[in-house]
Amino acid sequence: MTDIKNGQKNDSLESILIESIHTLVYEKDINTALNCFLGTICGYYQAERAYIFEIDAEKQTADNTFEWCAEGIKAEIDKLQGIPVDVLANWMKKFRENGEFYIAELEEDVPRNRADFKILQTRDISSLMTAPLLRDDEIVGFLGVDDPAVHVGDMTLLRSVADFVTADLEKRRLIEELRHAGCIDMLTGLKNRNEYMWKFNELKERKPRTLGVTFIDMNGLKQLNDTYGHEYGDAMIKKTADCIKKYASGNAYRIGGDEFIVLWDNIEEEQFQEKVKGLKAEFDSNREYSISMGNVWQEGDIDIQKQVKQADAAMYEAKQMHYQNRHYDRRGRR
Repeated sequence: MTDIKNGQKNDSLESILIESIHTLVYEKDINTALNCFLGTICGYYQAERAYIFEIDAEKQTADNTFEWCAEGIKAEIDKLQGIPVDVLANWMKKFRENGEFYIAELEEDVPRNRADFKILQTRDISSLMTAPLLRDDEIVGFLGVDDPAVHVGDMTLLRSVADFVTADLEKRRLIEELRHAGCIDMLTGLKNRNEYMWKFNELKERKPRTLGVTFIDMNGLKQLNDTYGHEYGDAMIKKTADCIKKYASGNAYRIGGDEFIVLWDNIEEEQFQEKVKGLKAEFDSNREYSISMGNVWQEGDIDIQKQVKQADAAMYEAKQMHYQNRHYDRRGRR
């Protein structure tokens, strides 16, 4: 078998190919499969790094999503994120023309004024071999190795396994989409109650340095539904969520029909108050309905369960005041 740790190749191309495909097809955990596979590839070529880049078609960027480094080689994955596809224009052209891309010697094969030259030179990469990952003839990423010591220029292995890698990445994408669907409220796009409970328990264990909690409840949703119909009520719920997103994107949860909560961990009090003030102004400008809101910020000795109850109580107090004011308004009293 391939000795990945020492980078020694003891197997033939055929056995390495079988081992790689077996790992990609039969390993249940896709992340484990891809990392083990890259270790095998790295060992076969006795390369310094083996990696996978995925292309975000919407953002037009390439991200290093998986990496295996030989012993003593520094990881680069964190520094190779969000690379503009334009920087790799020559690579894309080679992929389309030749189905692969190979740099035998950086100083000789790549003009010094090219952006990709600077990226490679900064990381002391002298040579590399890479093959495209295709989905429906579209380049969705690439698989490669840096500074191979053996089988230099032989793209057979990379070319042969590329489709299997693409299939695993597609499975991973679908699994992430399913997970995303399971933690997102489909009406509003905010995180749902399941995700809130996960975050609640995580903060309970981690105990952040500071925590701001905002509890939001719509006033009179039942009346809106009874008067204008549930479709209108749903539109108002979405409108509420859109207001919350402006100030609490990623921190907000819809935990009930018309109930929302925001958990701001490790936020300074001044910043918390600014966000609350902006959120309140956003809601006050709305004439279709109103909300009640409770806010609690704390530093040190965080007890999230107690703090959420305090924010809920503050929201309930605001709601009582809202209905009292409505009662007085109807009777013509101030």
